[in-house]
Amino acid sequence: MEMETLKEEIRSRADIVDIIGRVVKLQKAGASHKGLCPFHQEKTPSFHVDSRKQSYYCFGCQSGGDVFNFVMEYEHVDFMGAMERLAQQTGVPFELDGNSGGHKGPKKDRLYAIHEQVTAWYEEVLHENAIGEIARKYVEKRQLDDEIVRAFRVGYSPDSFSSLLERLRAAEFTDEEIEASGLVGVREEARDGESYYDRFRGRLMFPIRDELSRVIGFSGRVLDPAQSKAKYVNSPETLLFKKSRVLYGIDRARASISAKRQALLCEGQLDVIRCHASGLDHAVAAQGTAITEEHARVLKRYADEVILLLDADAAGVKAALRSAEALLQCGLVLRVASVPEGEDPDSLVIRKGPKALQKVVRDALPFIEFQVGALLQNEPEINETSRMRVIRAVVETIGMAPEAAHREELIQQAASCLGVRPDALRGDVRPVQTAGHKPPSQLRPPSPASAPKRAARPQVDRLPQREELLIEVLCQHPELIPACKTHLRAEHLVHPDSQAIVEALYGIEGATESDIQDVMREHPQRARVQELRMRNPNRVLSEAVPPPQALEQLILLLREDALKRKQEELQLRHVHGSAETRSELESDIWQLTMVVRKLRECRMSNDWAAATTILEMYP
Repeated sequence: MEMETLKEEIRSRADIVDIIGRVVKLQKAGASHKGLCPFHQEKTPSFHVDSRKQSYYCFGCQSGGDVFNFVMEYEHVDFMGAMERLAQQTGVPFELDGNSGGHKGPKKDRLYAIHEQVTAWYEEVLHENAIGEIARKYVEKRQLDDEIVRAFRVGYSPDSFSSLLERLRAAEFTDEEIEASGLVGVREEARDGESYYDRFRGRLMFPIRDELSRVIGFSGRVLDPAQSKAKYVNSPETLLFKKSRVLYGIDRARASISAKRQALLCEGQLDVIRCHASGLDHAVAAQGTAITEEHARVLKRYADEVILLLDADAAGVKAALRSAEALLQCGLVLRVASVPEGEDPDSLVIRKGPKALQKVVRDALPFIEFQVGALLQNEPEINETSRMRVIRAVVETIGMAPEAAHREELIQQAASCLGVRPDALRGDVRPVQTAGHKPPSQLRPPSPASAPKRAARPQVDRLPQREELLIEVLCQHPELIPACKTHLRAEHLVHPDSQAIVEALYGIEGATESDIQDVMREHPQRARVQELRMRNPNRVLSEAVPPPQALEQLILLLREDALKRKQEELQLRHVHGSAETRSELESDIWQLTMVVRKLRECRMSNDWAAATTILEMYP
């Protein structure tokens, strides 16, 4: 499907009231709907959604646009990401000619289909097949109830080198597609004429899902550690699976994280499942890798704070210190929850119940306090030298926070823990600028699913009334744009923002509301245009004045204004000019005066035909 065709298909199915209504409580208000803005804190609704225009606008923070803009800002994704999410929600196959971006090889939809089919088969083996008995006993031993196991779609892979391969071939997937899925390995030398073998064999299988709940990879846990050196085997990097950005459980935790503005970051899949079963449904885990900048950005979409849930052993402490850098640099507040020594979240719940784990999370320490304690514990003795080592490490950590207010809070915490004055630390803190890290002023504006709610933006200066009315008419009746373009140029307007908007509108090839949305999507004046589009049309137009006639009146008024400004310019030059120059200018000024008078007469008598003749003579 071509890009434009796909976009319009998604737009036709994605009703904006329905899409926004899934995350914002909307109430009918006349011809539109309104609710509390999801992009800034407010107590009185200023967020409006218009089903007729398929648009939204907040009169408090000036955020607005169409359904694509909403998803882009709410989910913190680009336009292609918004299209993909909306396609998923509306049932439109996300297929682009050329396989989206020129990727050569199996298409994503085929790889998604493979992963879905394999997940269902692994589930069937675990729950219904005799082969899965060993895995069922393991699950029972771990005291995981059936409901949570099914919720996370846990399964079991038969201990076979070819069961999966044969099943996928029977389902008419090609070898190229099967290999691209990462579910099979490739032998250096074929055995019995077969080069492929099942990657996952005899393991408890944890499907890894993206934010849209699509399976993109797997993690397989061995049931008996004596059977394999590798406790876990994970999917390799594929077109779908990028471990540097994957968070296990994000599809189930996303809503809770967004509601709490807090994420609970665990070490593994079983910890995540145990947390969800214990009422901590905002738990996720990185997938077989350290926390990366991309992981941090995913969490930042939904949370303001991250609690690291870690074992109290040396490995857990090291993991916490290693994870801090990416999370702090993304502007997240950090706390650390350590389970008692000798326990992990899973064993703690089995021994003492869910409330014990909930208390551990509740009692999480601020990260700086945790860091100071961990570093001091590693020092053989506490003296001036060791204290300075700890202070230098803590100061470096504080410098990772991009926001001055966050750094100041960390300085206060560190001073309290170290017994020094805040000023003594403040002078040594140097904000760290790492590769790829942008200061806050350069980051994309935050959204409720990606950052703390922002304050309402200050009101921008108003456009001249007539210019504002013109843009309102053009936005509400885009079919009039070609006619307006014939008789009014952008430079006839006085405000630079008006000129920029009109230039953009004149660049529209079609004449529909969606054309306006598309051309203004990334325009600097998008917010202004959206506000004008969302206003009550009767403010400008009445039933007694048809839109074309209203536009004619506005064009004449604006052209009169432009000619008057020209008059004033000539009169100023006349005052300071030579005698010869003043004589020439007087003639021009008198001529402009007559033109303005004739235009006014045409406007008063609604003689558009005569007016256009004059306009053509004085472009």
